[in-house]
Amino acid sequence: MVAMPALHLGSPVQAGPLTIFPVWTDAPLDTRSYRTKLPKSGGVAELQDGPSVPELKVTNPGNVPVLLIEGALLEGGWQHRVIAHSVLIGAHDDVTVEVRCVEQRRWGGDRDQRMGTRRAPLAVRGALRDIRTGVPRRAEHLHVSDQGDVWARVGHYERAFAPSGTSSLVEVQGGLDDQIRDIVHAVKPLPAQRGVLIGVAGHPAILEVFDHPQTLIDQWEAILSSVAVDALLTPAEPTPGYRAREFVRRVMATSVEEAGPAGTATAFAGTDGNLISARGISIEDRLIHAAVVNTRHQLVLAA
Repeated sequence: MVAMPALHLGSPVQAGPLTIFPVWTDAPLDTRSYRTKLPKSGGVAELQDGPSVPELKVTNPGNVPVLLIEGALLEGGWQHRVIAHSVLIGAHDDVTVEVRCVEQRRWGGDRDQRMGTRRAPLAVRGALRDIRTGVPRRAEHLHVSDQGDVWARVGHYERAFAPSGTSSLVEVQGGLDDQIRDIVHAVKPLPAQRGVLIGVAGHPAILEVFDHPQTLIDQWEAILSSVAVDALLTPAEPTPGYRAREFVRRVMATSVEEAGPAGTATAFAGTDGNLISARGISIEDRLIHAAVVNTRHQLVLAA
């Protein structure tokens, strides 16, 4: 069984509509054994024997493993995609990774994909975990997301902001950069901080935690900008500390179990059947990345 480290919540900062709580852990701080960007000679591409909507090939020719994060958007190829769950690509390795399409009306183009700097917003993250209104909470699995639901959630953002000619989430989010820039740049990680809990519309929405502070720094703008997209759709309402503390308490009480390989790491997942959906990856029972979603948050359920 994977053990979640103890989580310690700090005082929040309000950045526009986002309430941002720093998170520290009691896990030992080791030298980071991976990076978060592929080397220039590596890449992401359609499969050699022909494009497949739910799969892409990731090649890492470098000497260090590369961590790819759930929700990261991949641009180009035959259509833009989103990484379905976190995966660690080993050194000198190539791995077929599970993805979902976030561009419904394009099927053609170049073979190569680009690792973008954006993450999918909350409703798409909810679709990746099959979190839907009226669907009973159930034991966590990694392969439950429905492509049609992902497209429906992209359509939600098109209706809310601006339509895209190819129903492209990348295009919709790109059009919001000016609106969210000040929110994203208002707060920076604190020394030794390894995670962040973000509240929107008065309630915790998502918690992300890593094994190393540098990984949080690498992912900081992508995490905040993705949630800021959702926050534009709701009135600014601070998330009180007691709700954030209760959310963390319930995260700590949720059991997570191994859920299969994730490249050279091991995936884990868990739910409390009511509020918590936790997923991530570990190496030899040491957490590398965990993302915890509030399954009852209105923005996670939006469709």
